[in-house]
Amino acid sequence: MRFLTDGLEMRGMDRYSIETVGIPSIVLMEHAAAAAVEEMRGCLNGQPSILIVCGTGNNGADGLAMARMLATEGREVSVAVIGNQQKATEEWRIQAKICKQLKIPSVHETLTAEYIKSKRIGVVVDGLFGTGLSRLVSGLYQEAMDAINHSGAFVVSIDIPSGISADTGVVLGCAVKADLTVTFQCEKLGMALYPGKEYCGRVVVRDIGIPEVSRLAVAPKAFTMEKEDLDQLPKRPAYSNKGTFGRVLVIAGTKNMAGAAVLSGKAAYRSGTGLVRILTSEENRVILQTALPEAILTTYTEGEFPLALLEEACDWAKAIVIGPGLGISDRTTSLLRYVLQYRKVPVVVDADALNTIALHREMLSNLGPDTILTPHLGEMSRLIGTPVSHMVVDLPEIARSFSEKTGAVLVLKDACTLVAEGRRRLYVNTCGNSGMATGGSGDVLSGIIGGLLAAGMKPFDAASYGVLMHGLAGDAAACEWGERAMMAGDIVRRIDSVPFRNRNGNGGYDEIL
Repeated sequence: MRFLTDGLEMRGMDRYSIETVGIPSIVLMEHAAAAAVEEMRGCLNGQPSILIVCGTGNNGADGLAMARMLATEGREVSVAVIGNQQKATEEWRIQAKICKQLKIPSVHETLTAEYIKSKRIGVVVDGLFGTGLSRLVSGLYQEAMDAINHSGAFVVSIDIPSGISADTGVVLGCAVKADLTVTFQCEKLGMALYPGKEYCGRVVVRDIGIPEVSRLAVAPKAFTMEKEDLDQLPKRPAYSNKGTFGRVLVIAGTKNMAGAAVLSGKAAYRSGTGLVRILTSEENRVILQTALPEAILTTYTEGEFPLALLEEACDWAKAIVIGPGLGISDRTTSLLRYVLQYRKVPVVVDADALNTIALHREMLSNLGPDTILTPHLGEMSRLIGTPVSHMVVDLPEIARSFSEKTGAVLVLKDACTLVAEGRRRLYVNTCGNSGMATGGSGDVLSGIIGGLLAAGMKPFDAASYGVLMHGLAGDAAACEWGERAMMAGDIVRRIDSVPFRNRNGNGGYDEIL
């Protein structure tokens, strides 16, 4: 598990280290500059000309410290400072004075863009803005950034590419496109989200001496996980039966939409659940019994509302998935109302169940901490009545706010899917690929999450691990089929490539935080 800090949290960690622990700011700065220079060395073929473009904040001071270190190694280095030096930080003044004493060549701010365009520069170091940037970039800064991006030089960004919001990943007017980003202590949230992720190039996280007590004092809320984190999932005890691993009810598949029920049900099985029951239209019987004979099948006719069947099935289940392929109809509305009002077990609300809530927003009052919603951006837009173009400005806030207001866990599906539990925790998925943007992929995810819920995981943990497993299986499918050719069924088939182990061995799940 890796923590992802926003700008405020990172500054809080810095401040705690300096003011409470007593580590001088200049010491942390020296560690940061030395780490960045060390990572750069592999990019310095021969003796290329290096230009370090700095602002007048501490990010720029890091750049000036790097200039001094590179110059003392005998590198051909120059600096360009853009910004009001009268308002520079104290650390910047210290580093600038040293560079002046060492007679490191400097470029006037008004000539920076032209200098980059006219000179053969092998490496450009971007130290213009750090994690505190919140305004749109313009003027000489924008000119310099455009010149850097068109220079053909190898670009190294200090901490975060200038112009990228550390909180949201949005481009603040314009941004530097780095080949390498050396970030300090923790990866920044905006670097894990699009479009910021595309601007970072290769990301290296370096420890600069901020103690663990500083992180604990600030307690960052966002994190990501990797394949190794699946070691926290439980091993299956040898002395067990199919009831040991839970029972999932999948309410899915209207006429001509049997595939959604198949994918969701099969994914629930592949995630490790013991029994899957599918409540669906009678017209889907042959398809389901052929494609998924392991499932228990309960059917109703198209003109029927199967209240008695629904009551019995819900009482049987340890977790419920509702929505894949259900269609928008009065029956779907009635099914969903019943499940949300009378559920006794956790529920995953997906696909047409989400669209039904968007049409009947009073249902939002029936959500709660045992409910997981899994909208993509279009479905989320309909749920909250906000255009997607407005949402993407700050997806973490959209997810956290909705989860906080409804009490539900929200899985906001995008290229980097977010899982929010109010403002307490935010999981950011960093695996998966474009091949997963295919029909049925969301049905697979709902089934995986349902399976983990049925086995006893808490909703936020089931959602987070489910998204991780879904992404890893998608990556495995892409390796086999390629991103263009893969389909949702390939994701289901590759869930078997995800390990299921756990250190505690007690048959239960550990919380991930």
